[in-house]
Amino acid sequence: MSMEPQIDCPALHNRAKGYPFGDRVPCTVRMVRTVTADPMPVIGYGYIKGDVPTAVISQTFRVWTNSNGAVSAVMADGQRLGLKPGEFEVASWHDATPQKPLDLSGPRTGLPDLNFPAFHAMAARLRAAGHAVINPAELDHPTKDWGDCLRRDIVALMTCFTVATLPGWEHSKGARLEVLIADRLGMTVVNAHDLVSMEAVG
Repeated sequence: MSMEPQIDCPALHNRAKGYPFGDRVPCTVRMVRTVTADPMPVIGYGYIKGDVPTAVISQTFRVWTNSNGAVSAVMADGQRLGLKPGEFEVASWHDATPQKPLDLSGPRTGLPDLNFPAFHAMAARLRAAGHAVINPAELDHPTKDWGDCLRRDIVALMTCFTVATLPGWEHSKGARLEVLIADRLGMTVVNAHDLVSMEAVG
């Protein structure tokens, strides 16, 4: 089964007057010329963390598109490189349905810092790969009561099509319930680390 990530970009949700692609939103583009990030006055490339983003002619990139139609190529490390018309051709389009996020599920109770560092780290890796992610560690839970937190998490789960599990989920009463609900509703359940590994290979 294909697990090609999608970019949850503003154009999927709202397109301003004058948006250049009509009802469609670019998903991937093929470069028709090589483009490199521009240096800034005085600091040069000092504003860039990591490699200087470069999109080489004939390469294909997933793209992020804003509501006005500005397109940015998404690099393998998650950096975005703004593109101008004439530098690319659209290779594929998103379907018209906004991307459904995936839900992170894993153990929290009894672990240091409620295992939030592991949730945050995995959410960052998945987002860098282009996924929209609901991270329970980022949700505004009304109380610290376990039942209240789980209720809020299940409400968030209902907006997803996929559950990505963290190590130790099978030992967590709440995570096991989330996976059971997902399974009964016909949702995809995938190991979060396997998903990240598949994206790296792809």
